[in-house]
Amino acid sequence: MTRGDIISIILASGFIFSFIFLIFYGLTAFSYQKIFKAYGYQHPGYAWIPFYRLYILADLTCKDYFKLGEFQIEKKIFLWWWVITYVLAFIPFVGSFLSFILNILCLGYCHHEGIKRVDPTYDSTVLSYLSSLLPIILWILVLPKRVD
Repeated sequence: MTRGDIISIILASGFIFSFIFLIFYGLTAFSYQKIFKAYGYQHPGYAWIPFYRLYILADLTCKDYFKLGEFQIEKKIFLWWWVITYVLAFIPFVGSFLSFILNILCLGYCHHEGIKRVDPTYDSTVLSYLSSLLPIILWILVLPKRVD
């Protein structure tokens, strides 16, 4: 294998990875855009801005408090959960695990509330929390639905 073959393989792999990433990003942005439209958000196109869409999603789906059992978090703190997950990831050893768990809990909650708004007959909490790990679940539950 020559040096030119190796460079060609690396470039082709990068192109394929970029293409797959753009497809995933686009499907997720379309899903969030539908959720924003279902909530009557004035600018659903903001779903294409990566971190801002998480803030908007938290703002739309959380009422006054985020409840986890007996534990309650005020909305003004919950709006920034995605920043907290990034900060937690810098703590050695346990930080990544705590960040992972917090991300599943908060994003799963937001997905559950958002999917319920798009499809009022939806009632599977488990799928909502799994959609925070596997975005294809969110796409399947949101994209085929019609939002007026």
